[in-house]
Amino acid sequence: MALLVLAGPLVVACTSSSSSVPTTARDDSIGPSIPTTVVQPLPSMPPGSERSEPAPWEVDTKRCAADSGVDDPITATLTIGSIAPQTGGLVSAVYAPVIKGFEAYIDHANATRLLGDLQLNLVVADDQGDPALTPAAAGGLIAANADVVTGVLGSANNLAIRDLLNTACIPQLMALGNSARFGDVASYPWTMGALVPVTVETTVYVNSIVRSQGESSTVALLVTDDSDGQTFANSFTAAAADTALTIVETQVVEPNVIVAPNAQLLQIAAQQPDAIVASLTGAACATFLIELANIEFALGGQWTPTVYMSSGCADPSILSLAGNTADGVYTSSNLVTDEPTFDAAMAAAGVTDGLAAAAEGWTAAEATVAIIEQAAQSDAGLTRASIIDAARHLDITPSLGRPGVHFITDGTDDGYPAESLQVIRYVASSHDFVDVGPIVAQFES
Repeated sequence: MALLVLAGPLVVACTSSSSSVPTTARDDSIGPSIPTTVVQPLPSMPPGSERSEPAPWEVDTKRCAADSGVDDPITATLTIGSIAPQTGGLVSAVYAPVIKGFEAYIDHANATRLLGDLQLNLVVADDQGDPALTPAAAGGLIAANADVVTGVLGSANNLAIRDLLNTACIPQLMALGNSARFGDVASYPWTMGALVPVTVETTVYVNSIVRSQGESSTVALLVTDDSDGQTFANSFTAAAADTALTIVETQVVEPNVIVAPNAQLLQIAAQQPDAIVASLTGAACATFLIELANIEFALGGQWTPTVYMSSGCADPSILSLAGNTADGVYTSSNLVTDEPTFDAAMAAAGVTDGLAAAAEGWTAAEATVAIIEQAAQSDAGLTRASIIDAARHLDITPSLGRPGVHFITDGTDDGYPAESLQVIRYVASSHDFVDVGPIVAQFES
């Protein structure tokens, strides 16, 4: 792997031969919920008459600068830019498997000539996981002539470069964050998310708690003290407002730390809620569960809440750190990790832990390559404009997708490729998950 240092952050270059999100769950950090498109029945037409189909969505390139190169043909080599924390302490260790997964799929695409003679040049910039550093990293990618920027880690990080990339008319694909703001196609036509929106995820948890714990159950929230945690808490609260659930306590913890949240859990224990819903990442998922077990033991087993954890904790290598205290924890996922090509690639890359995170990177790269392939086959040929047009008319089944999972977009009517989730429960004895009920696909277009 060659090292390429751009102005600003360190960059690693690898070159190898109708919106259906729930309206009750809100991302309150950004304003009102996303409206639902109501399709009215069409009037009957006289016999023999014909109705023309509306033109498919196309990006308006007239808003791009004359010298933007948005319609220039891309030949021989396409440069893919991405941004991830490669330094910065714990955060870089947590997300390292995502980068490995992304790199591995790009290597696979080049080695198997998925795009024919077109070679993909991957350039990954380092923002240390800090959204304040992400714009400089994106500027470095633009200077490196990136044709697309994709697989950038973090909602806040992607939002920090959304204006920059839309102004430059550079496709911002498969943003690895769950903010509902990534579905705003009308305002940000060059930006597309990758993960199931937090509005969907929290609604799925609310419905699961109502079914398993009862309509009048009590819930406590434990979230990170950052924009992601606040958005999760706001979305869950909004989804719960349509039910009889009562949120009795909300506590926050510092992001990217693994200190046991003793004080926060003592506050929650004082309310003895029926369920705790936690939005954490990495090893913090395990330290929370261990500390919760300690408090339950101190209370003589009189309080044993059901635990739901955000999908960032849906990794056996993380939950296994908590031992038997993780048994029975509920979370969610739309991907699997037992696909032969993926498994072989991860083994070759030396990735043994964090396979769920690696699967997110692999899938983001896979969708990116599928979009590029579709753009290359278009009448316009391969350009930045045709790439974003292809992204807005996506219909693929990812190789790691659970049964029933498809990535589908439809112009401004559906800007979210991923909207299906499977509730899963961790089994400590087997270090694996079991499905809980059928996959939730009601929010797909």
